[in-house]
Amino acid sequence: MSFILLFALTVLTVLSALVILFIRLFNKVWWKHKSVRVAAFLVPAFGLLSIAVWFSAHRFDIEPLKRVGSVMAAGSLVLLLGLTLSLPFSGILNLIHRLLEKRKTKQAANPSETINRDRRVFLKGTAAALPLVTIATGGGGIARAFQGTNVYLLPMKFPNLPAELDGLRILHLTDSHLGIYKMLDDFEEILTAAEPYHPDIILLTGDIADDLTLLPDTLKMTVDMKPPYGTFASLGNHEYYRGVNEVYQIFAKSPVPLLKSSGMSLDIKGTSLYLAAADDPRFLRRDGSAFLHKTITAALDGAPSDGFKILMTHRPEGFDIAADYRINLTLSGHTHGGQVGVGGRSFFAPFMPGRYLWGHYQKGNSQMYLSSGIGHWFPFRLGCPPEAPVIELRRSA
Repeated sequence: MSFILLFALTVLTVLSALVILFIRLFNKVWWKHKSVRVAAFLVPAFGLLSIAVWFSAHRFDIEPLKRVGSVMAAGSLVLLLGLTLSLPFSGILNLIHRLLEKRKTKQAANPSETINRDRRVFLKGTAAALPLVTIATGGGGIARAFQGTNVYLLPMKFPNLPAELDGLRILHLTDSHLGIYKMLDDFEEILTAAEPYHPDIILLTGDIADDLTLLPDTLKMTVDMKPPYGTFASLGNHEYYRGVNEVYQIFAKSPVPLLKSSGMSLDIKGTSLYLAAADDPRFLRRDGSAFLHKTITAALDGAPSDGFKILMTHRPEGFDIAADYRINLTLSGHTHGGQVGVGGRSFFAPFMPGRYLWGHYQKGNSQMYLSSGIGHWFPFRLGCPPEAPVIELRRSA
């Protein structure tokens, strides 16, 4: 938590300096107004106050203030980021407006003057509107980050799926990041929303809790739901960041198995389903592919050659290796879908070809569902809602 607070403080300081600089450089007319100068310093001051409230709430464990402080801090950061991005464009429009004004003084009145006046009014209005639009969009993104998690049935069809597994339902929970913006009551609401779907298995694919004191109760909730074939978990990078040894100790006292570079066969109505789980490389370095290949190979040790296989890998990059091994279903997270989406896909997909960001992917007979996750370490989502899909295995014709 101290790292997140320090990161927020650093970003707030940098963005505050940029906002003041951009107003003074690109929007000098605005800077002449006292109200603008006062606002330029009040926003960072509010951000510092927000971070102080957030820090104090966690330091003294004041539960009601944790969410209030986090929302205030996130709002300040989004506001500053929106201004940082929009002010240079406003400055360009203001510059064009000033050039047109100078041109007006040099020209005599003529019939086209009305058009020029309308153009100048448009430029001036747009320049002022840009920061307001970005602020409004940012506010909407924050609001959507705190909306309810989308729990829904997601049918996925597989050729040659054993008849005994047809209709098997898997509740996929990933990236809940409990303790920052999502709390135990949020997690409980998700499980309550999933109950009508009667999931047979619950799979948690990493980054479960950033506040490890919440992890035991989180695991207990999934067990209390009594899925017929149990709850299983794999590691994400945040388990390492928060203290993986403590995570091991918590799982050792829990009935929920933590699978790490390992797997196990589940008897489902007399048919074997092999559940494998990759370890997490913490940082996906240049040798990330080699690491994932090693951990997934180890996870498949002892897997039946002809059985249906599911791989839990926090990193979606593991899907390429899973496809090479002809693993039927891969469940992943980590990306949060980029937290901005359009039409059910990540907004960044066109700019990052070859990268797995959000949604359904297929290579040959291997399929992956990459969830946008339940939580986030920065509360901003547009078109990419938090989700907890209940995946239903279906036999294709």
